[in-house]
Amino acid sequence: MGRFWLAAAVMLGAVSAQAGVVDTPSCRAGLARADELIHGVRLRESRIKRDDMPLACRLLRENQRDLSEAGNLMEPCLTGHEKGENLGQIRASVGDIRDVIARNCR
Repeated sequence: MGRFWLAAAVMLGAVSAQAGVVDTPSCRAGLARADELIHGVRLRESRIKRDDMPLACRLLRENQRDLSEAGNLMEPCLTGHEKGENLGQIRASVGDIRDVIARNCR
């Protein structure tokens, strides 16, 4: 589970500093919302405990939902390498979460 947390934690900070961002009001708002969603994922990370699977499953589902939404918000607002790199990390993280949920959650 840990691989995608680090990617999510670093990802949007790198995006905001890159030139591959579409500079429009809607993209600024969308990227700000994506940053909030990813921040929420980071905050939930410390609450996920393997010895409390019902809670872990709920938090993982929230993380999956939030990362998917963040990716949808970021997709039209990133270009070039930043788009491929950051959306690839998000999609890989969502896939990792989906796999953990499938193996461990009802």
